[in-house]
Amino acid sequence: MRKIFTLVLFLGPLFTLSCFSQEIQVERMRISWEYQNDRVRFTASAPDDGWVALGFNGKNNIVGSNLIMVGVQGSKTTAEDFYVVSAGNPKPVATLGSKSQIEDITGEDKNGITTISFTLPIKAIDEYHKDLSAGKKLWLICAYSMEDDFDHHSRMRRHVQITL
Repeated sequence: MRKIFTLVLFLGPLFTLSCFSQEIQVERMRISWEYQNDRVRFTASAPDDGWVALGFNGKNNIVGSNLIMVGVQGSKTTAEDFYVVSAGNPKPVATLGSKSQIEDITGEDKNGITTISFTLPIKAIDEYHKDLSAGKKLWLICAYSMEDDFDHHSRMRRHVQITL
């Protein structure tokens, strides 16, 4: 009995980490997420020097998604929390009466690869944000551009269904 308890005590954290951290690759874009208390840290890298975006939706559609765009220019990292109200029409959630939920933003351009990271709360605060509970299925919108201007069109955009 003591051996089993010791084994569970020793291996337990390893199983916890594997259940709460995942990584996928979508074309040449790499995305990972990790649960940290009441938030989820998303990290994404793309083979370009422009913005990187991750969107979250319950259906395979850009419309109705919570879209997080992050750009890196030199040592400055800029992020915006959007809600896509119609095709080609993302609105900052602040203009819709909500509040940006992005925290802990980092970014780096190095050797032609942009890597960004940010956290979002697990629980959605309103209709402009999505529930990111572990085990939930949703559509992840993965995109990047060759420009840091958020109005610049994406070079690559794909929608993939994932289980958080």
